[in-house]
Amino acid sequence: MALGLALAPSVAAAADDDDVLVEFHFQPVPNTQIAIWLVDANGQFVQDVFVTQATGTLGIGNRPGRWDFLSSWRFPYGPRPQVLPVWAHARGRSYPSLEFHDDDPSDADSLGWHENSSSPEPYFCRPLSEVENETISTDTMTCPSPATFQSDKGRFDGGQTPYPPRNDLVTYEDGGDHADVHMFGVLNDLDAVTGATPVGDEPELVTAIVPREVAELGPMTAFIEVNLEHDENDAWAFDRDTDHYVDPRLSGYGVEYLGQPSVVYQVQFEPLQAAFAGTDMYSGYGEWDGSSGELHEPDGSISSDAGSGADRLSLYTKNGETFRFGVYSHGPGSGNDPTGGTDTSGDSSGESDSGDDGWGGGCDIHALPPVDYFELEAMDFDRVRVHFAIPADATTEQIRNVRLYYRSGTMTLDESNVGSAIQATATLSDCSGPFEPGVQMWCDVDELFGRYTYQIGLRYEDGCSNRSALVAGAIETPAQKFQTVDGFCFIATAAWGGAWTDRVQALRYFRDLYLRQTGFGTALVEFYYFNSPKLAGLIAERPWARALTRAVLSPVADLARAATRVQPPAPTEG
Repeated sequence: MALGLALAPSVAAAADDDDVLVEFHFQPVPNTQIAIWLVDANGQFVQDVFVTQATGTLGIGNRPGRWDFLSSWRFPYGPRPQVLPVWAHARGRSYPSLEFHDDDPSDADSLGWHENSSSPEPYFCRPLSEVENETISTDTMTCPSPATFQSDKGRFDGGQTPYPPRNDLVTYEDGGDHADVHMFGVLNDLDAVTGATPVGDEPELVTAIVPREVAELGPMTAFIEVNLEHDENDAWAFDRDTDHYVDPRLSGYGVEYLGQPSVVYQVQFEPLQAAFAGTDMYSGYGEWDGSSGELHEPDGSISSDAGSGADRLSLYTKNGETFRFGVYSHGPGSGNDPTGGTDTSGDSSGESDSGDDGWGGGCDIHALPPVDYFELEAMDFDRVRVHFAIPADATTEQIRNVRLYYRSGTMTLDESNVGSAIQATATLSDCSGPFEPGVQMWCDVDELFGRYTYQIGLRYEDGCSNRSALVAGAIETPAQKFQTVDGFCFIATAAWGGAWTDRVQALRYFRDLYLRQTGFGTALVEFYYFNSPKLAGLIAERPWARALTRAVLSPVADLARAATRVQPPAPTEG
């Protein structure tokens, strides 16, 4: 367990008296990438409101590798320029694009051969086979053998892209990382608007403060762009082997991700009027390959039901309004108006206690006090329980949600670097119950790595989107006892009990130095990778099978050690 310290109040609490508070309401399906932004009456971009963290923090729009690389659970390579292209181009910003740091030209099209230009990976996983991807993404929801996986973070290639690079790196490795990696966090300018990916199938609320001088320019338009990986239909059908790039050396790895392009909804509203405006129709879709920010007119090629296409935002009712994307402006002075409350709990029942129209009047924007109790408890190798208590007199508004932040490493998490942390919005299923001031509660952070040191933080928000000060602490997760998917050297790892053992390392070195240099050797390695996970699971669970496997493999491993006496850099993934 570990205790945390209260940190400085959130800067989000600062607002001028005449600024305008604006709410954005929607209900997405799970696993969507989302961006919300504002445009003025002249069609000019005004400000970012929200972007999901895979794009805003983890840089999936700007990564090294081919754009058509196959995907998988937390896949580390291949930019996705088609993820949110209308938003990305509307911002009018550009960033240096990336290529692999790996200087070996034969690795430029590879899913996994980047050992000599890699460093420890704090979030992403090695490429997975289709069977592994299905199992991990729907069952364990954690990375296989993260302690032995390193990734190539890339370097600038001289080109430009409308997407920023990742912003979650706080430590670097000489030789493993290019000097350009140190600039990633400096270039990424989305800290203030990046948020956790919505859980899905639940009403969501995002807020923004619009400066009074901007609001006075006249009507504004709010845009929301939504994308969903592998959302295919008859008009947008793709094939794994012909429409994506299949690494011939790892042809069994990766899953198809292409599908229908992003869809966009837009709502025009008058920020100086306290009123709601919404729409149930999408206004168009983005360029399928992300090459431009063109918004294509609605047509019959986009699905409209079953959570697909234009139905990625569900139709729902709140306060008597039925919509897919809705905007409510609190009107002038709502940036700091103590005269009223607002119903922003996310409840889709249509009931409200404040305001004649059900949406409320103004909000008193202020910083909330930090939790007065905070403690971390490791529950499993991939899960930490965060115990906390919101002060009894913290707020007169309903507590809307609790936000959790986590980052691996020993660097203390605070307000100055929380933008580099991974976010998770706690839902009731992750917590001990409803959020109540003055009551000790807990929420779980999951999908972690075993035997890692994590910095974990928490803050809560009320119905007016006021945020508390961040509280954070450190904890180490216990080691994972066993996982059936445990690295590329599945059988050897299962036999000797760890990917770090000298014989497993020797086999990995022999693979890299000799087998992969010939066509037959590469085919042999690929066959092994594709067929060994299930056998490894059977071996690891039976001591006699592990002993027998060691007896069979030991002479081979000893020969590999003899052949690789000059050791390459520390192994990454076997």
